[in-house]
Amino acid sequence: MFRNRWLILIGVIVVLGLLVWGWRRNSGTAGSVDLVPLLPQAEKRSGPVPPDEAIKVMTVTINGEAKACIREQANGRITFRLTPPPDSWFSASIALDPSVWDKEGDGVLFRLGVDDGKGVYEELLNQHVNPAANKSDQRWIPVALDLSAYAGREIKLILSTNASMPGKGNDLRNDLALWGAPSLVVGR
Repeated sequence: MFRNRWLILIGVIVVLGLLVWGWRRNSGTAGSVDLVPLLPQAEKRSGPVPPDEAIKVMTVTINGEAKACIREQANGRITFRLTPPPDSWFSASIALDPSVWDKEGDGVLFRLGVDDGKGVYEELLNQHVNPAANKSDQRWIPVALDLSAYAGREIKLILSTNASMPGKGNDLRNDLALWGAPSLVVGR
């Protein structure tokens, strides 16, 4: 009987150890910060449309997948001030609003960069999306950018859209850019 108690006690300890290990693995350092609710605190610029009209929060469904989005008309800029923790990433899906896929225009240039607060800007994303001309752009395009180099320092995370590619004019027609589910993810 004494031996059975020891076996039961050892079994309970093993089970508790596995539960703690699983909990720490799933929720210890892993997590994310959704940037959509932080939009009101972000600095917003746009032109020629005022920021309150050009930059909006909405839910958009593309190919059956709904995402909370920041819609930004081209020539917009959204700046979030944040301090990335170690092992952090910017994660989002980019697209143009499906309502403009079959309309005239030359697409949108999505740009994301970091200002380290010391006057140094590093561009991490520069991607042109034009679903009218390129059918493969008629989807959510996943983006994952490593921010671990900025861990522990306050930075400006800058989400920008340009109406056209550099040197191609400024075609604003149907430039409804979407930053789908933008977030800061820790412990990818």
